Amino acid sequence: MFPEKKTLKILFLTVTTSCLIVFVFLPTFYLMSFMVVNWGEVYTEVFANPLIGNEHWNQIKGILLFSFRIAAVTVLVDVIFGIPLSYILARKEFPGKGLLENLVMLPLVIPTSAFGFATLITWTTSTFITKFFHLNGGFFEQGFVLPFLNIPLLILIVHVTLTFPYVVRVLQSKLEDLNPELEVVSETLGATDLTTFRKVIFPLSLPGLFSGSVLAFARSLGETGATMVVAGVSITAPIAIVKWEQEFKIAPASFLGFLLILVATIIILPIEYFVSTKTNIFSFKLPKFFQLSKKVLGFERTVSKRFYWAKEVAASLFLILTILLPLLLVLGSVINYWNYDPYTGKREGSVLYQLFGPSNYFSALMRATSTSFLAAFLSTYVSTCLSLPTVMLIERFKGGRVLRSLLKIPLVVPTSTLGLSMLLLWGPNGLNLVNPGIWLIILTHIVFSVPVITESILSSYEGSNIQGFEEVARTLGASPYDAVETVTVPTLKRGILTGAVLSFTHSLGETGATFMVMGRDLTVSTLVVNMVEALAIPAALFSSTYLIALSLILLLLFKFISSK
Repeated sequence: MFPEKKTLKILFLTVTTSCLIVFVFLPTFYLMSFMVVNWGEVYTEVFANPLIGNEHWNQIKGILLFSFRIAAVTVLVDVIFGIPLSYILARKEFPGKGLLENLVMLPLVIPTSAFGFATLITWTTSTFITKFFHLNGGFFEQGFVLPFLNIPLLILIVHVTLTFPYVVRVLQSKLEDLNPELEVVSETLGATDLTTFRKVIFPLSLPGLFSGSVLAFARSLGETGATMVVAGVSITAPIAIVKWEQEFKIAPASFLGFLLILVATIIILPIEYFVSTKTNIFSFKLPKFFQLSKKVLGFERTVSKRFYWAKEVAASLFLILTILLPLLLVLGSVINYWNYDPYTGKREGSVLYQLFGPSNYFSALMRATSTSFLAAFLSTYVSTCLSLPTVMLIERFKGGRVLRSLLKIPLVVPTSTLGLSMLLLWGPNGLNLVNPGIWLIILTHIVFSVPVITESILSSYEGSNIQGFEEVARTLGASPYDAVETVTVPTLKRGILTGAVLSFTHSLGETGATFMVMGRDLTVSTLVVNMVEALAIPAALFSSTYLIALSLILLLLFKFISSK
């Protein structure tokens, strides 16, 4: 009996590890091995091109500095607005709190290309809001650049909105874990809310803030879909990879992708290690002057009394302007363009004409919908089947913590980099096993779907006593397989369903990697980008609204599952 059990354990380890390597880790890190094997060719093209010398390297440096600057400013804005919002959600009870939490979650499930187009319409075109302020056009032009920072404002808006949930959700979880009695003691000693936060809550919540900021930085560095829609002439690192791949400049594209994967690995693994081991690297004290100064304490007392409502108003207004307003305006624009162009009065500029007229975008939208749902369903199904044994591997075997940390990397690797890696690995230039199209899309989506579902199942696993239940089942004569089928899977059902919904939604709206591997099989998110580039604005408005509506339905499903 013992040899049989040992054999099953070895088989389980071998199969699960092999599937993770083939479907998740090999595509994620393949560009690193590609660099080693093809270094001579890459070096010549990037650093010593016979015609342009090291021009590609100069471009890569400029693009990386530009992308890092955007990511750094994005995280700064996330932290400024995320800290008060996280505190409100973690400590306060008020009407509409559920709606506020839904708004925070929304950027995680909204397709990035559709959201980018909604943001573009909101801030750069004429709407009823701009008319209210007596503006003939939008609030600013698409290419408007912030002074001193030298960052396009529209790119900053979409990056902040799409990364904001990472800071808020991680910090909120950390604050909820803190003992509220510490705040009570501080208040009984006469400290104001602001003083209590500065001297007690903030130092203790630094690990969560740091971890969320790192995830937001990496997410901003790799954002592709929305950036492609709003960037104009600006080029970030993920957009440069897409552009160079389409121009068949594989060497500079792969070298830039390699650098992005390296950066993601360097910033994720150490943070995951220190946070998971609770190493005390986050001990933080403000300078003695700020701790004891009566002026500082007096200022905090004044602010707490007179402006106690400011953090609630600022956080709510931020979410309304960056998330809710663009969604409402894109819906209003669809209605406005439904029968005719509101500016010219021509029927050719209407939603109906572009959908059902000579361009027949409606047929393309239906085909793209079928492709999107097929890719999302199959990638989610395969990922769920792989995630269950992965959870067991993480929780019950040595090295599980390292495996969990490694699974964070596919979540933050730029999607365009992932798409390029998939092309070089499976496509005609690599193993030549899968051509660009629906099957390569599915394989690509599996890479980031497995970590999403695994993390969701782990959350349910860690909140239950599954191993104890399984032992009881085995003492009653159940085999290991029967114990998993009758005890483990039903107990983890909530985490499995939640992860599957998040994975399906993520797959439905993924743009950057899909753009690289889709071939002729367009998805809805990539179709929106094509419509914007073709200036088919009414059709893009309808498709964006359609895609956002699908995602909102899935978000409601997610909330329903989570509440059960």
